[in-house]
Amino acid sequence: MEHRGNARGKLRISRRTEVRTLLLVLTITCVPVLATMFVVISTTEPDLGDLKTRSGQTGKYLLLDWSALEQGDIAKTGPAKFNGAGVHAIGYMMEGDAPLKTGELITDFVLLPEAGNALHPAHRFGDQMVAVHLENGRQIRFSPRSLISAWGTFRSSSGDPAGPEPLYHLDRARAQPANRDDIHRYFK
Repeated sequence: MEHRGNARGKLRISRRTEVRTLLLVLTITCVPVLATMFVVISTTEPDLGDLKTRSGQTGKYLLLDWSALEQGDIAKTGPAKFNGAGVHAIGYMMEGDAPLKTGELITDFVLLPEAGNALHPAHRFGDQMVAVHLENGRQIRFSPRSLISAWGTFRSSSGDPAGPEPLYHLDRARAQPANRDDIHRYFK
């Protein structure tokens, strides 16, 4: 007669095998999570939309405060102050409507206040994008997500603040690569 629950059929596992199995499960679970966190943290750049400018002007140009553009706040500060004025904008270079290749010489691109990261693209809202149109004869190499300093004539247009089209433009602009020191120089 067979008894239920007897120890004859019980599988015996050594303590060492239990620990090894636990470590394997933890490794399989934690390594992808930690690797993802590392990739996100190492490819994230400062968000300029959260920063305030140190002064309102750099030389003869008004310094663009990204937070002033959000949700039409620029209208509250007076569009005459910006429309048609020379504006200096620091932001992250992104492609516009047409796909671009890294290193390609371009005359138009979009500036955003954030660069996104390797796993999550930057947010693209109409009131947080500035389309940069370089002056005739000027070109710059396309480098996605790189920090750029651009100067030009500021122009705003109507449209959906949450839409995919830039509501702001820098016309007849000049642009050059910037670095993190420029962020600290112009923003607090």
